[in-house]
Amino acid sequence: SGKQYSETQTATTEVVALRVLFCSLVVLLVSFLRFATFASSTTSSVDATAEVGTAFYKEAEALLNWKASLDNQNKSLLSSWVGDRPCNNWVGITCDDLELGVTRLNLSSFGLKGTLYKLNFSSFPTLLTIDLSKNLFYGTIPDSIGNLSNLTHLDLADNNLSGTITPSIANLSKLLILHLSRNNILGRIPLELHLNKLSGSVPPEIGKMRNLSGLQLQHHKLSGSVPPEIGKLGNLSYLNLQNNELSGSIPREIGMMGKLEI
Repeated sequence: SGKQYSETQTATTEVVALRVLFCSLVVLLVSFLRFATFASSTTSSVDATAEVGTAFYKEAEALLNWKASLDNQNKSLLSSWVGDRPCNNWVGITCDDLELGVTRLNLSSFGLKGTLYKLNFSSFPTLLTIDLSKNLFYGTIPDSIGNLSNLTHLDLADNNLSGTITPSIANLSKLLILHLSRNNILGRIPLELHLNKLSGSVPPEIGKMRNLSGLQLQHHKLSGSVPPEIGKLGNLSYLNLQNNELSGSIPREIGMMGKLEI
């Protein structure tokens, strides 16, 4: 009848309306989820960018503060050190990955004069190489140098550094090359090179430097016996202990140094 047809049509209309409403809700929900995902991704990207920017700023600030502390006119050689992006053509600065930060500081033979006290080493978590050789740096090596946990090369040779070397240098467990020769370093230190005035015994902590490839301790006044921990230097290919005041026997652990050639 006409009444039944009208009721059926009304019911059908209501079902269609409910379906449209349901589909609209689904579309809104999907749109919301997509927006939330985009917002989260954008926030993460912004946070990551901000973190990288903060790291660069800390490195730039540390380098500029150190530059300002130098006490000779050769600071003009560092005239490219401006702004807050050390990886952007700063002389002597290398960044192997722009997102990581400074990895190499090489200012060898720049004629720079000053100390290392104002160089905040803790601001450079990705630093691999420091080469400040053949300059006019003086004073002692700061304790904070031990914070450079990723450092593999340290060259401070041919300066006027004095005093003893901080024991924190033994924390540089990834160190491969250490050059401290032709300075005025003296006294008891954990790891040293030739042409200084070192005394005391060779410390057992030397065994921590397992990545060293060469160790020169000749022409000092080192005394006592060679510690058995020296056998832990499995990557050492060159070892020189001549012209000291060492005594005792050669430790059998030296046979563990499979790469030793000289």
